[in-house]
Amino acid sequence: EVQVVADMVATDAITTAKIADKQVTLAKLDNTARETNIQMVAVDFATDLATGNGKFYFYVPATLNGFNIVAVHAEVITAPVGSVATFMLHNATASADILSTAITIDAGEFGSDTAATAAVINTSEDDLTTHDIIRVDIDGVGSSTAGKGLIINMTCRLP
Repeated sequence: EVQVVADMVATDAITTAKIADKQVTLAKLDNTARETNIQMVAVDFATDLATGNGKFYFYVPATLNGFNIVAVHAEVITAPVGSVATFMLHNATASADILSTAITIDAGEFGSDTAATAAVINTSEDDLTTHDIIRVDIDGVGSSTAGKGLIINMTCRLP
């Protein structure tokens, strides 16, 4: 008779102390254990958005080497009016846009999570490497009233 292995291990029999060093690999962890979020306040909360490249820079430390950007989000404190606000993430070190479709916040909205057009990450440019400089560019701010403040979030995951 064959027993299922799970039935043969007593509850709480496997503890951290009993796991040999280097035996738990990243493949055995769920994705959330391999993720981190980077939040950047790119524009002060009371400041109108203004178009231009290099509105904020983020330096990639060695602890993020090898991570991939898997999700992005933008949030403003005051919603743009009249047209969308548009943001690009650019790897200044590699001279490449990280997004193939920019992050947008629709007129009257506060976050990119409800945008009519979702941001798309270019998987050829999503790798983080130690010493990279990630730049936040603002390409649109609203037409009749500019949005105010800008928070950009990048969710990064080890492959």
